[in-house]
Amino acid sequence: MAKFIKWVEAGPDELLEDVAVRSLDSRLQPLLHFVPLAARHPEQDVEYVHQMRVWARRATAAVSLYETLLPKRRRKWINAQLKWIRRAANDARDSDVFAARLAADKQPAAVHLLDHVRVHRREAQQPIVAVWKELFEHGRFPRRAAKLLRKVRLRGDAAAIEAVRFGPWAQGRMQPVLEQFFATAAADMSENEAMHQFRIAGKKVRYAIELLAPAFGESLRTQAYPCIQELQDKLGKINDLATTQTRLKRWLEHAANAEQTAYLQTLLNDEQRRLEERRSEFLAWWNGGRSADLRQLLTALAPRPLTVSGTALAAGDA
Repeated sequence: MAKFIKWVEAGPDELLEDVAVRSLDSRLQPLLHFVPLAARHPEQDVEYVHQMRVWARRATAAVSLYETLLPKRRRKWINAQLKWIRRAANDARDSDVFAARLAADKQPAAVHLLDHVRVHRREAQQPIVAVWKELFEHGRFPRRAAKLLRKVRLRGDAAAIEAVRFGPWAQGRMQPVLEQFFATAAADMSENEAMHQFRIAGKKVRYAIELLAPAFGESLRTQAYPCIQELQDKLGKINDLATTQTRLKRWLEHAANAEQTAYLQTLLNDEQRRLEERRSEFLAWWNGGRSADLRQLLTALAPRPLTVSGTALAAGDA
């Protein structure tokens, strides 16, 4: 499988437009690779669909980050297609994960259910094929993506500035992402929706660090990023359990017989127990000092920038 690098390499003194083009391209190229594979050869590797979804998220984050450098009409179009790509992969990916779990279970009920899940997985392939046919088969998405990259430039008042460098700009862009993260972190994590929003905010921090890390010291990448990744892993496992519960409930509604109903109910009960355990473990971990430690670390490694004559400067440069 082709390897694509999530980290954007850039120098703080590079022109912002140059880094923006490189960053956006680094997120769009993987989609040009994985969407056709996910549509035409899903049986070769379940990772094709997974990577299709992951890179659609990363591309969305990059477009959002650089939105002020993009023409509105083209930005809205690419955002809509990225949303379509991501959603088209959701059901297929969930089915792949569920099928893998059932394949490891040799109980007769699991074997029978696996047959039904595989049928559903073939149906879930259709949205992916539709995306490929509409956007990729005849090169529509690649052409529009290339045109978007050619239109990257400073706009509005920023266009009057002689040269905007990546470093100071990136330091200013990181702060709103962190502020949103800290705001969601202050919510009551015993509430399901609060935990869900916290996971989304953490994901935005993770993607922002991948794009903006060169504007900061190496410690943002080597110290802060692993902490965010650990947080996301824990929240991701909770989310996976919640997603599995929802899927099991749907399968229960369409169980073929009493044996399958009993098997699915056993799985559901087990998932509910595991979910509660994971939640309790996370709350004990997060409230045991991790929240304060992470805030202190991120504030130190990505300090609030100062603004001098319209240009963002790191506090240490003032």
